[in-house]
Amino acid sequence: MAEKIFNNLLVTFKRSGERHFEVLFVSRGFFQLFKESPEVYRPEFFDALFPTIQKPVFETLFDHLGRAEVLEIPLFLGADAFVWVKIEGVTIVQEANSYLANASIVPSRPVQIQSSWIVHAKSKQISVDKANPSGLSPDSLEGFCEYLQEKYRFSDQKKLKQLCKGELEGLVLDLDVLKLHSISLGNSYQLLAIKKPTSRSDFPNLIEDKPKYLSHSFLGILYFEYLREDKEMIWSGAITELLGFDEERFKRFTVWDWLELVHPDDYNQVHELFFVTDYELDSYTLTYRVKTNHGNYLHLKNDLKVFYDIPSNKTVLVGILRDVSEISQAKRNLLEQKDIIQSLSGKEFIQQILRKVSEISSLFTGKVLFDEIALLLAKKLGCTYCVIANTDPISQLLEPISVTHCHRLLAEPFRKWHIFLNDELPATPDQKNFLCLSLAENPSLHDSAFLKKKGISTLIRLDLRDNENTDIGSLCFLHRDRLQNPALYQELLRILGDWIGKELYRFRFETILQETNFMHDAILNGTAYAIFAVNHHFEITLINNKTLPIFNLQKKEQLLDTVLLQQGKRHRLREIITRFSRSKRNTAYFLLPVSKDDCKELKISFTRIRYGKNKRVSYVVFVDDISDRTLSEKRLIASEQLYRSIAENFPGGTVDVLDESFRYIFTDGEEYRLAGKDPKTLIGTSHLEQYSGKNLEITRTNLNKILNGQRVSYEIEADQQRFLKNGVPLTNDSGSINRILVVKQNITKAKKLESEREKLIKDLKSHNEELLRFAYIVSHNLRAPIVNISLLIDLFNEEDPTDPENKEIMENLKISTNLLDATLQDLIEVVSIKKQKIPKVELIDFKLLLNNVEKSLFNQLRESGILIHRDFSELEEMNYVYAHLENFLMNFMTNAVKYRHPDRTPEVWIRTYKEKDYCIMRFEDNGIGLDLNRYGDRIFGLYQRFHNHVEGKGLGLYLVREQIRAHDGKIEIESEVGKGTVFKVFLRNLLLNKAQGQLSARKPSPG
Repeated sequence: MAEKIFNNLLVTFKRSGERHFEVLFVSRGFFQLFKESPEVYRPEFFDALFPTIQKPVFETLFDHLGRAEVLEIPLFLGADAFVWVKIEGVTIVQEANSYLANASIVPSRPVQIQSSWIVHAKSKQISVDKANPSGLSPDSLEGFCEYLQEKYRFSDQKKLKQLCKGELEGLVLDLDVLKLHSISLGNSYQLLAIKKPTSRSDFPNLIEDKPKYLSHSFLGILYFEYLREDKEMIWSGAITELLGFDEERFKRFTVWDWLELVHPDDYNQVHELFFVTDYELDSYTLTYRVKTNHGNYLHLKNDLKVFYDIPSNKTVLVGILRDVSEISQAKRNLLEQKDIIQSLSGKEFIQQILRKVSEISSLFTGKVLFDEIALLLAKKLGCTYCVIANTDPISQLLEPISVTHCHRLLAEPFRKWHIFLNDELPATPDQKNFLCLSLAENPSLHDSAFLKKKGISTLIRLDLRDNENTDIGSLCFLHRDRLQNPALYQELLRILGDWIGKELYRFRFETILQETNFMHDAILNGTAYAIFAVNHHFEITLINNKTLPIFNLQKKEQLLDTVLLQQGKRHRLREIITRFSRSKRNTAYFLLPVSKDDCKELKISFTRIRYGKNKRVSYVVFVDDISDRTLSEKRLIASEQLYRSIAENFPGGTVDVLDESFRYIFTDGEEYRLAGKDPKTLIGTSHLEQYSGKNLEITRTNLNKILNGQRVSYEIEADQQRFLKNGVPLTNDSGSINRILVVKQNITKAKKLESEREKLIKDLKSHNEELLRFAYIVSHNLRAPIVNISLLIDLFNEEDPTDPENKEIMENLKISTNLLDATLQDLIEVVSIKKQKIPKVELIDFKLLLNNVEKSLFNQLRESGILIHRDFSELEEMNYVYAHLENFLMNFMTNAVKYRHPDRTPEVWIRTYKEKDYCIMRFEDNGIGLDLNRYGDRIFGLYQRFHNHVEGKGLGLYLVREQIRAHDGKIEIESEVGKGTVFKVFLRNLLLNKAQGQLSARKPSPG
């Protein structure tokens, strides 16, 4: 059987007048089936889908839907294929002799038809039913006859020849117990259908023809139901897993098809079992070999149970087939399926419930139907709670429709049940839709607070799915007592599940139809416009609830004779529509007299709609009462003069007036003239379209504040310009805020001056702090040697220069003098850095720079054994002062040597790269490190030392920092005691001096 290509199609069409039809809506399935997207909205398209119906097709559909009748007809998918469908729906009366029809098209083959083909009597073209189990697609009637000749035995060869010639009228062929009927469909189409005998009773299938509702725990086992008198077999179970056949096609295998698969040596005993006159026993068991689709034979054990339907005098055999190629597997399967065979004794109970369900479905629809079903199941099965739930197609959450407690319906709302179904209800196992849990075997049920509170001991869940295996709902039973016969529940629910699922699908479809009708009404009547339509006879076919009030009328018959004024001339509305139909214009303005001194101003828009084969025309008219709007516009013109006067005299900015949707009503200002932009092009556009990102959020937030009555002031930045915006609300005559006034001023220059002023203040503050520190250092570091010199001079024995102590005094005097000189030299170097205004900037190659530093420190580096790692791949060169960069590396490198760790080989890692506007030099060593928590605020101070085991003055890092600061840079340090130190130097890429573009590649001084 071919895979179903659609599940459900929806179409909404409108009938107006006697025979005019218009397609309003088709579901997505049409576009998946047919690629001609524009065609599906034409009535002629549906004539081609249903060629067996007298044209026009919509006339026939409308008649049947109006009488609440169901149509079973073929839907053609092209010239050579069709599917049987069932069409049902509703019609809704509209105004002006028009109707709205909603139709559902669902695949549904007539009950008695097993296989079918349609032949066109004139062309002899054969179309095939996509659901035929045999998959036969004959090219001609001759080929079709050859197939029948091979498959069936004929007692009347004359009728077979008649079929080959195409003489089909009233033809009936006997095919064993089946019959091939030829039936006239209309429009020269003839149906050839292999039909089941009409005498077959309505005997419920205990093994349903729906494998998706069969628990997957039975995979590996094959089931059949054999109706002996009809020679019909219904298959289910592991068709593909066990035999390798396509499941849908195999499900329609006849007893003759099955016998063809039986091994020749076993054929007779199987044939005798199926065709014996009377069965002496209630059950039989035999083992025989069956050929799989892969060509090999399986040993299958067939357990057969015989049932008799006394009212119809029919015999039904239920068979279970298992692979017994391995004895151990056969024993396990037998034990697993023992309960299923025994549960068949509950047939009468199941039949009783099915009959009752059938009676209920003929009396109720919609939610009431589900309430009645839930009450029936709760009563018959004796469960504490019964829940029927629908799966929301959008959220995929279960929504309870009907809930019963002790045979009584619970009133809505079902909030607690909604939470339980979606948060606490145990899920069905993978690839299965049935779940049965008992508290004794599954203590996890205690984890559900809901079940524990209700005292539940047993839970049954059946998920309901459509033909696409999509969840559409769920059926749940909750028992306070332990379940006595779970197999009986499973069989019953498996049969009922498909039926309840289809009713849920119908319930969902009816809900969609209601929503569609509400939507049509909302579109038509939810607008402030008057909307009406007239056909080519100038009859009003559509009118909304705003039309008559706008025209001050009581009856729609008066509408077309309404008199309107234009430039002092009188025109009837009928004449206006006629003139519209003859011109290319589609909008005009008219006055509607209301009193002697007052008129409404109306804007009338017009559109044409052509339809049908004759291209008839209808006219749809939209009328808007713009009287209040016109008055407001006149007031706005007066306001504009004021706004324009402000804007023309407002320096470096704009004045904007916005409506409640933030669209421009007025805008002007010097800013537009400076940018060469016409402000009139913005009228009617959204003010928010001018912004994006952060500016958009700032603007939207503040405009909303203005609409709420606040005055606001905020800043935005665009194109490297800074703007200050001030906004105030504007009110109408009734005091409601209906406009916004926003004044924008360019404050870029002011911001720049403010930024420069802040930077100057910051620099002055920094310099003052430096001067204070410098004064302190001068007074402290110079005072000590000077005091020493003064004291030594006082101790000098001038009366006796040969005094031995004078020699020691002179030595100490030299030491103090040298210390004073060194301090003065340090201070001179600091001052020189501060005074350097025009440094020499060069293009410096970092590789060459480091080579020069290594050569300058060659002896120190060699003695320390330091390892140097370099990475200049991301930044190989930059413009800077060579002496400064050299000093940075010199200081970092000598510190790495001085403060190396005694227990490991010293190493440094030097890397350069770019980060935003900075060139970064990163210098890392693995030395002894610093305690930044203790010394962090003094690292770059003058004469600051933190280790006493090596010589140093504490001047190097201070000079490095000052050189970096001199060119708007900065330095950061990371350090940990015992692990090492990292210096990150952030430098600006300086502008080259004129005639200094060459690369600096200095050679170090010799030595």
